[in-house]
Amino acid sequence: MMKLAILTMAGAILLADPASAQSGGDEAINLVCSGQGEKLGSGYANTLEWDRYDHKYRSRSGVQTEMQSFASAVTLQIYGNDGRIRPPEKLIPPLNSGGDHQHWWQLEDVIVGSDEIRASYRLNGLNKPKLRIDRQTGVITIKGTGQDFSGTCDKVDAGRRRF
Repeated sequence: MMKLAILTMAGAILLADPASAQSGGDEAINLVCSGQGEKLGSGYANTLEWDRYDHKYRSRSGVQTEMQSFASAVTLQIYGNDGRIRPPEKLIPPLNSGGDHQHWWQLEDVIVGSDEIRASYRLNGLNKPKLRIDRQTGVITIKGTGQDFSGTCDKVDAGRRRF
């Protein structure tokens, strides 16, 4: 009776955590990473510029492109050499591959080392951001075409209370 209860509990744990079941016994890593990002943005602007020939200011208007900062969070689930990422909405370009119905993108080229985790994901045909997580400090960096994100990751254990 006691062995049956232990086996039933072990089966329930595997059913409750599909990520650990898929990884073949490896522990699933669930992370929430909060930090700062920058993305390439554009907008219409009216400015004054010095005209060196007439020696006075002239108004100028038009579209300007610049890096825009924002604060947000990234969610990651890594199991073995597989994983997925949910980037903040501000890092998703208007033309994108769509991810899945919950806005998760599949990680590619996942390398889980003792000191760092590296991977990439495809937002669209031209943008394949690369991410790196330092496992000692928890610092994450994501670099893609016209976008950057850096922050600090905290491990989240599914089904467990934080305090």
